[in-house]
Amino acid sequence: MFAVNRKMIILSSLLLFNMLLACSSQQSGTSYTTASESSVQAATSFFPEITDTPAEKNGDTVSKFPKSILSDSISLDSVGSTPSIRAETDLEEGKILMISGDREERGHLIVPSVLGAEGDQTFQSNYKIVYRKGNNDEVLLELPAFLYVQPTDKIIPFDKVSFKEADIFLLTPQYRTGHGLEAYVFAADKQNGNVFPVEIRKGKTTSKMLLYSELNSPFNQNEQLVVYPPIGAGTPEQDAKEIHFKLDLRNKQLIAK
Repeated sequence: MFAVNRKMIILSSLLLFNMLLACSSQQSGTSYTTASESSVQAATSFFPEITDTPAEKNGDTVSKFPKSILSDSISLDSVGSTPSIRAETDLEEGKILMISGDREERGHLIVPSVLGAEGDQTFQSNYKIVYRKGNNDEVLLELPAFLYVQPTDKIIPFDKVSFKEADIFLLTPQYRTGHGLEAYVFAADKQNGNVFPVEIRKGKTTSKMLLYSELNSPFNQNEQLVVYPPIGAGTPEQDAKEIHFKLDLRNKQLIAK
């Protein structure tokens, strides 16, 4: 009985002491915390803040471009913030260049596909094709968020096909696809020196890209560009024949005959 009364007296004393301490802190304006509150604060300050997407804090590991069919097959290695020349060809006066934008993501393929072998390098940026003459750059074509694969980081050459009135330059950034290569076409007029992109016209359809077989590059035959189309299983016989294009400098087109 005495032990129980003693415990009650001790608990009552502790409760009274805490009440007096709280009143004293309110009067003096001093703030106190209990031992348990101090432990919580210490634990909170020790651990860093957790976010839902911590990887987004590291700009060189998270792509800023829209997801593509290759996104899940690419491991990002680096991000460049300085423009880089990715393709180049010399003209009589000046050059045609493919230049990256202020952000270029570099990576590599982690699995093989029809677009490249495992370990091939990947490049993605807001690219521009420019005609550089002296210190002036004339933008010929823009390729926003453009992604392509190459075995190495060597500068890509343009394929040149000469005609009587102009030189034609083919830029094929993607080195293989399994269903034909796609080239961007540019012309340099030999008479006035003008450089410009060339559209591809087949019937009533126009395109910015020339599609050709991975086995045969386009060539000049009797002042016409001869193109072998890609052939796959089930390709109709009429679509497997070579196509002859006439160069129309006035309308800046290659017109299928």
